[in-house]
Amino acid sequence: MFFVPGWIIGLATFPGVVAHEIGHRLFADWAKVPVYKVCYFQAGNPAGYVIHGPMKSLKSAFLISVGPLIVNTLLCAVITFPAVFPLFILDVEQYSWVFILLFWVGFSIGMHAFPSNEDMKNLVDNVKSAKQGGLLLLVAKFFAGLLRVANALRVIWFDAIYAFGIIILLPLLFGFL
Repeated sequence: MFFVPGWIIGLATFPGVVAHEIGHRLFADWAKVPVYKVCYFQAGNPAGYVIHGPMKSLKSAFLISVGPLIVNTLLCAVITFPAVFPLFILDVEQYSWVFILLFWVGFSIGMHAFPSNEDMKNLVDNVKSAKQGGLLLLVAKFFAGLLRVANALRVIWFDAIYAFGIIILLPLLFGFL
């Protein structure tokens, strides 16, 4: 695999960064956690961020951490479907710039679905300090471990592989592939 600096990837896939931060913000609002500052995109490291108040429970920490995974995955599938539909179903040979734009936006969003290492650190810290046990704690531990592995696999472009998987998932579910 080849190495591309993160800031270049951030610039090339900025719609995904914006959607990622929207996912955090949306779930922070739903969890009633105060948000102090949001940067949806900047050319630098980090490419975006949400600064919020303390989380009241493991549930709110979990939701805020995995918010981008949910939001970006759904947006990736929905936005790319109209671009993939003509390719697989209608067997179109001439691709319009609109389809290319939809594919790029959706793919960019899909690439930024995984919570960042900082997001996972926040979740792991909340899991360690959780006072309640039970199913939520087990689910949070499982997801934290799974997403840490996914983040580690970014060096072999796992985030791009995930985005392509999501792009073909909807046509597969509808039986178009």
